[in-house]
Amino acid sequence: MSKTELSRRHFLGAAVTGAAALTVPAARAASSSAELPAKWDMETDVVVLGCGGAGMMAACQAHDAGAKVEIFDKGMSPFHTATNLCGGLFTAWGSRMQKADPEGSKDTWETFANDIIAYGEHMSLKEPVYAFAKHSGEAFDWLEDNGLKPHHLEKYAGHSQLRAHRQESFKGRDYIEVLVAALEKRGLKIHHGMGLSKIYYDEKANRIVGVACGKGDKVVTCRAKKAVILATGGITGTPESLDFWVPSVAGKGVAIGGPSNDGEALRIAVRDAGVPLSHMQYIASYPCGIVVNGRNGPYCRWWFITGQGGILVNKKGERFVTELEGICHVTPKLAANPDGCHYVLADKATWDRTLQKIQLGALVGLPSWTAERVEAEFAKGENLWKCDTLEELCEKSGVDLNGLKKQIAVWNEAVDTKNDLQFGRKDQQWKLTEGPWYMIRMFPWNNLSCGGVRVTEKFEVLGWDLKPVGGFYAAGETVAGVHGAFYCGGNACGFAHTSGFMAGKYATGYKEA
Repeated sequence: MSKTELSRRHFLGAAVTGAAALTVPAARAASSSAELPAKWDMETDVVVLGCGGAGMMAACQAHDAGAKVEIFDKGMSPFHTATNLCGGLFTAWGSRMQKADPEGSKDTWETFANDIIAYGEHMSLKEPVYAFAKHSGEAFDWLEDNGLKPHHLEKYAGHSQLRAHRQESFKGRDYIEVLVAALEKRGLKIHHGMGLSKIYYDEKANRIVGVACGKGDKVVTCRAKKAVILATGGITGTPESLDFWVPSVAGKGVAIGGPSNDGEALRIAVRDAGVPLSHMQYIASYPCGIVVNGRNGPYCRWWFITGQGGILVNKKGERFVTELEGICHVTPKLAANPDGCHYVLADKATWDRTLQKIQLGALVGLPSWTAERVEAEFAKGENLWKCDTLEELCEKSGVDLNGLKKQIAVWNEAVDTKNDLQFGRKDQQWKLTEGPWYMIRMFPWNNLSCGGVRVTEKFEVLGWDLKPVGGFYAAGETVAGVHGAFYCGGNACGFAHTSGFMAGKYATGYKEA
């Protein structure tokens, strides 16, 4: 075995474990022009792999630049992608909506980029962050121009400026519907059930020249005369893929994502083109998952409850974090809690105030079940409890009664003094006084991967030598280092569409002024 092949195999083994935080250069892949198909089944200008927000956006932009485009996807529908699962939050700088708002107009792309990097504990890579921050408003305006449903601006934890664009429906489906219609308008078809099986890499030219997609007797080869855009999503689609890539969360919490988001395309990129992976140990894990049916379960936006006077406690009955903390920063603290979970507690008055704002069964998720299902879960008493007394609540939930009583007394005193000696809050308005008491138990909800291939600011994939691989671009969750160690809300949806928007342009020769 040659030293080159040994080095490449050693790197591949390291990459697929997901253990490396930083990119480690590896020897080039052994592919050569001699291994290229004698005859291609298809030829096109741009191949797009994936049909989520990033992939479909890239396909539209490449087409509009005059390129012939083919789209291949492992799944069976754009509505089975991570974009469709998101809560409709798109963070962007420079959109028309933000510019028209007196407060939002104060934002700059540099401020946006600095917020992303700071929230991610300075583990982000500047190239994708800068590209996202600079062009996010353009991407959002394009969606708006193409029929995006009603939306508004809202403040969001981790963002110092007003830049979070929220769909009124709280559904990522709104973005998918815009893009599906845009593909149809352009006559672009998605080859479903045709996941990536091989990348053809010309080592001498250091260029991706095509792909093979599908399995068995349904494999087709497609030459890409201009570029291949990798937009195949992340690694959290199944519990098995999540645990494989990120052993630190193995067996814990809810695993959710597009069902085909298993990282297979990333492994193929490493194997066939020798590109390194980075940031694979980082995932976006919300402290909002109600675990049912193994590793499945709904999302519960507990901040609607804490915003009306509820508190977060652990099994000891004690607060362990400020309720104002950014949600992804809450998740690591669960590891130190008994059973790795936490609980949101509300008294009758808090619950009533919450339901005046958000109704059970609403799309925003409280939790994201129908109203009938929520009431049934309260009656079942496995993860949701409604009890007349604290004694009954603690007996059924397993939370320590003495600890909870002490905590409520401390909280009520902090409401009186407006001085939270535990975590420094000054905004608390309501005491917790009488039942019925409501409590919901939650675990991590693992829904977004933060690792993948490294890119330039033009979304060109970097090779083993950290130089761009010709004709190879990436967008969406396949890109490493956008979020750093922690994902800040709205940035994943915003980045997916923005990176696809710009990758589709750059892949067809777009040059900025």
